Amino acid sequence: MPATQSPETRDPVEFHWLGDIVRLSLDDNARGAVLAYGEEEWNWTQFDARVRKCVTGIRSDRLQRGERIAVLARNHPVHIESLFAASNMGLVCTWVDWRLDRAHVVRALNESEARILFVGDEFVDLVEDCGLELTTVISTITVGGREDEYDEWLETHETHEGVMRAAREVATSSNRMDDPVLRLYSSLGKKGPTRGEYTHRALLASASELLRRKALVRGDVEAVEAPIVMHESAVRVLANMSAGAVTVLVREE
Repeated sequence: MPATQSPETRDPVEFHWLGDIVRLSLDDNARGAVLAYGEEEWNWTQFDARVRKCVTGIRSDRLQRGERIAVLARNHPVHIESLFAASNMGLVCTWVDWRLDRAHVVRALNESEARILFVGDEFVDLVEDCGLELTTVISTITVGGREDEYDEWLETHETHEGVMRAAREVATSSNRMDDPVLRLYSSLGKKGPTRGEYTHRALLASASELLRRKALVRGDVEAVEAPIVMHESAVRVLANMSAGAVTVLVREE
């Protein structure tokens, strides 16, 4: 059923940038659940606050438009929150498949030119071992586990309206839909690891196509168990969000 056939669902092809999903959901579904992970669940207001704090945190490292952040972790809310933060700022967010071997991880991070790296706790030793081989990373933030720094990092930053207003001005500038916003490095490929780069337009069009094949309405619950670093999983999350469905993000092993 096409998303446009339901008054509770919007066709993401009508959106201009990823931030439209959050903005319109805040208008009419602010207290509705959007994301669940482990024992935690966030509604749209809470999710928006976390994205705003992520924006402020990234801005504190003085990243400029077109520069990059990266995530090397198993499925975690940081993937989605950092993507939306990047989309608000005109940055490129890179997700690196945790199943890649050491050499390909180093190559992916260097090719991505990421300055900030959100790294899963189980991969901290790997990143530290890479050391000087990582040529662009200037800041690492541990995600998950006993040494988790991410939530504390978020809480040390405010949801500054001025910062978000400036970010939105960048994000809504001309040709925004054709700017890259997400780069994926995946271990799955017939000829080895694959790399894909996606614009706002491409991600929203893919989410729209998925919603045309799969009927989703507000309040539905959809579990995402496959690695989110796969294009199909990333699009599935965006389709869920566009429809007002709750994504249960499962940490895959």
